[in-house]
Amino acid sequence: MSLSPDLKMIVHFKTYTMDNRKILIVGGGVAGPALAIQLIEQGAEVKVIEARTEAEMNEGLFFGISPNGLNVLSSLVDITRIYEEYVPGTLHFYNAKGRLIAELDASYQKEAYGISSIQVKRSAINDLLHEKLASLGAPVEYGCKLQAIEYAGTKIEVETSKGRLTGYDLLVGADGIHSLCRRLVFPGAPKPTFTKMLSTGAIAKIPGWKTPSQAVEMTFGMRAFFGFSITNTEKVWWFNNYDWDQEPDRRVLYDPSMQQRIKQELLELHKNDHPKISEVITASNDLFAYPIYDMPALEKWHTEKVCLIGDAAHAISPHTGQGASLALEDSAVLAKCMAKYTNPRLAFSRFQQLRSDRVAKVIAQARKVGKAKSKPNPIASFFRDIMLKYFINMEKKKMSWIYEYDVDKLEI
Repeated sequence: MSLSPDLKMIVHFKTYTMDNRKILIVGGGVAGPALAIQLIEQGAEVKVIEARTEAEMNEGLFFGISPNGLNVLSSLVDITRIYEEYVPGTLHFYNAKGRLIAELDASYQKEAYGISSIQVKRSAINDLLHEKLASLGAPVEYGCKLQAIEYAGTKIEVETSKGRLTGYDLLVGADGIHSLCRRLVFPGAPKPTFTKMLSTGAIAKIPGWKTPSQAVEMTFGMRAFFGFSITNTEKVWWFNNYDWDQEPDRRVLYDPSMQQRIKQELLELHKNDHPKISEVITASNDLFAYPIYDMPALEKWHTEKVCLIGDAAHAISPHTGQGASLALEDSAVLAKCMAKYTNPRLAFSRFQQLRSDRVAKVIAQARKVGKAKSKPNPIASFFRDIMLKYFINMEKKKMSWIYEYDVDKLEI
């Protein structure tokens, strides 16, 4: 009896079990370590490599994480430590004059979804995941930069800055929006496009600013968008989105002269807005700045042996605070698919099938929010101030499809 190529592939992989799979994960952010924990607990041998040094992993600011992400995270690690420094996820929206125009209360989420959205440092999430991996005997290897992906028979080999890694059955690319895995595996895939918007922010300590925020204050300024809050540790977290025509080199953004230029531009942009915004910017040093990109949809997220997850597969702009939550969802869905299907290609295909529509819908929402933060005009601002509270109340009712997402209820 002759077998079709696909059936031969299935028969070949029927000899696989999770106990004898050797898997390499590229990327030590959120998605990669979260997936690694689940695969190790299912019996796989997993190695995670990360291009950044351990010290560099502590860089960056903070992000929002919502119930759909927190529920996945809490199934992997003890999340009590993330509340050592955080801000509740409730949002208050103001116009340039400092008038409250809308509220998005997150307190109802605990009863509805078991947990409420919060703002938390990126490094706090990384630390929990990396510590769990270390306890499982699989610490992240830092400063290990991917250089090439090759195939030796049925195995995968990769060249890295720390030498050659061999004998892997599968590879998962979780290396972010500028994924080298994606470029190596899909050289013809679309590249991220610069949105002509720069995101900036910092963490500051301001004398007299001590009372923890009950909500993040989001201001539609005259010329740019600004958000800030005071943590339970009396630190001011803030971010700003404003237009930036030419795509910058990220390395240049950390140059002291560029930092000073950005600070002066921010002060100029917000000089006619509520004075507390200028007070926050003036008190801040070591600004964090990065260009915001949009990622065109990929036709495929996988080959027979390689799968992309998180921002490497479907990067989302930061405007809805769903990047980390979608990455955590990805990790849980892919882990379940890999546990069920002995043929990796089927597992990867089912993973994309289960995720693509949901991800596309969230990305579309993020793009719409991003446009609302771009250069305002007086007429649009007038109607926004009147209509935003009604729009947010409608959107709040629609958000349940995002927050109630439960991987355990999926038909894998």
